[in-house]
Amino acid sequence: MGPMTKTAARRRAGITVRTCAWIGRHQRELSDRVHAAGDERALQNGWDVTKSTRRFAFRARSYRDPRFDDRRRRAPSGAAHVGEGDHSEVSREEAEVKR
Repeated sequence: MGPMTKTAARRRAGITVRTCAWIGRHQRELSDRVHAAGDERALQNGWDVTKSTRRFAFRARSYRDPRFDDRRRRAPSGAAHVGEGDHSEVSREEAEVKR
């Protein structure tokens, strides 16, 4: 087989680009169909829907209830932190097991 001409190389590159675009378009359509019910329910409840690209270019969704933003702002800075002294009995038992 001889060397490829510039025209043949461009043609092959064009076919590759079109094929990748076709696959990507169908992946997005499939992902939208799979997530349609969840998206609709989230939007009805006033949630934020974030689309992101995951493995193999399939799209994933993240759903967030904006009411949790208010709770995070109102919570004291150390409210969610559990210190080591809070579970002293468990800590002593774990220390004895590790010896």
